[in-house]
Amino acid sequence: MAQAARYEQSRRAPHGAFTGVFWFGLAMLAALSVFLLNGRVLYYFDTPNYVAQGTKILGEIGFPAQGTGGGEALAKVDGDHVVNGTRAAVYSVMTALVERLGGMSWMPVANFLLIWLALWLPVRVLARRFRPHFSTGALVALPVVAASLGSLPFYVAFIMPDILTPVLLLSVATLTVFYADMRLWEIILALVLGCFAVVAHISHIPIAAVLVPVSLVGAWISPRVRWWVPPLLVGGMVLAGLAERAAFTVAAQKVGDAKVVYAPFLTARLIEDGPGLDYINTFCPDDAIPTCAMKKALAFSDDPYRLTASHIVFETSPRLGSFRLLPIEEQASVARDQYAFFVNVALWAPVSTGLAILRNTLAQARRNSVLMTIPEPIVTRNIAQLFPELAKDFSDGRLTRAPERWLAFIDPAHKAFYMASLGIVVLFLLFPGRVPLALRGFAVMILLGILANAFVTGAASQPADRYGARVIWLLPFLAGLMALIGFGGWVRDGERE
Repeated sequence: MAQAARYEQSRRAPHGAFTGVFWFGLAMLAALSVFLLNGRVLYYFDTPNYVAQGTKILGEIGFPAQGTGGGEALAKVDGDHVVNGTRAAVYSVMTALVERLGGMSWMPVANFLLIWLALWLPVRVLARRFRPHFSTGALVALPVVAASLGSLPFYVAFIMPDILTPVLLLSVATLTVFYADMRLWEIILALVLGCFAVVAHISHIPIAAVLVPVSLVGAWISPRVRWWVPPLLVGGMVLAGLAERAAFTVAAQKVGDAKVVYAPFLTARLIEDGPGLDYINTFCPDDAIPTCAMKKALAFSDDPYRLTASHIVFETSPRLGSFRLLPIEEQASVARDQYAFFVNVALWAPVSTGLAILRNTLAQARRNSVLMTIPEPIVTRNIAQLFPELAKDFSDGRLTRAPERWLAFIDPAHKAFYMASLGIVVLFLLFPGRVPLALRGFAVMILLGILANAFVTGAASQPADRYGARVIWLLPFLAGLMALIGFGGWVRDGERE
């Protein structure tokens, strides 16, 4: 009997390896479809600054720059002895290394591998526990194909840390729901992926912090032992993000003799929403309130558009600019004061502040167009001027030359697709007979993670399509996974450890 079993296992091994490669290749082809169709990566106005900052960091630790003009190019954008703290060092170094080793065209491949790992891990544990004869490769690949009908391939091709937001949500959900069924190396892998995602973008730190109590409740209601471990691991992700920020600040001061300046997103959001502006007009001038410097800055012109959050944070023209026109010392003071400013405004005007937060969260939850992954012509021209060595990578592709031709169709089609996907997920949650409880818990964690993303980016920054579209593809992935688990007996392959 044992000999026959070993023979049967050896006979299936080549078939299993072949099917595993097939499913991986299918998922990769679907996820890279936008990059392959465009022929170029997608990028944002800040993308080359990540590469330049990463090149500068590599130079500081002994790797000389190779053609990106790292330090000089960054100085043109941030100013001498100033480092923009909103650009995470880890992601900057990652982009610089990829650019140096093979060029930006390899970044979509790196993005896909990160996404595949984050998706494969929970599906692996789920299949081992509840569907031991199902093909794990198929259970990952087919939902990835479904997600690739939405925004996923746009963000795989997009060279910004947004691709790591879903990695964070998946890591938190995996640890919360499947911790008791995971092997040690699987727990470590989920934790590493989550920590890497948190340190890749400053917005991921508050998202992870919001998910700590969510993980606590999710793990507590699960009938498992050691329910307190998952929220502790998620809290460890938050600490990893805070530690990276502290180390980045110290390194910038000690090694680069530079001041780290953060954009005052919270302050700008409160000013645009009204409560922050009312607070400034009521209590300023006051030397004890650093944000009072914004009252003078906001009076530089009477154009009403200067009060929008994006103009407050980024604009440098006399007509629309404010924060960026202040002396660098005052900019740093205003940015450092934004958390205290938020608390003071919330205590002073709790109702209007709370309503503004709710309104922005709901507005963000509805925004999921891929428009912001498509570079505008002015962005391409600016990159060619400031970063000529990178112009070959950040240039027009087949899809970006006339995006209005296909966006008019893609956007409404995507919205309908997401609504249908959400409907399928809700049906499986309401009528759970076909899927196990753990998968329903995983789906709920992902849905709450999408809301946490909307809350942080909408309430603390500014509602934008980029922030919603980076995670919304998880809906069709969940719908596809739940459908396969419930009705996909045809994806059996009989192979399991």
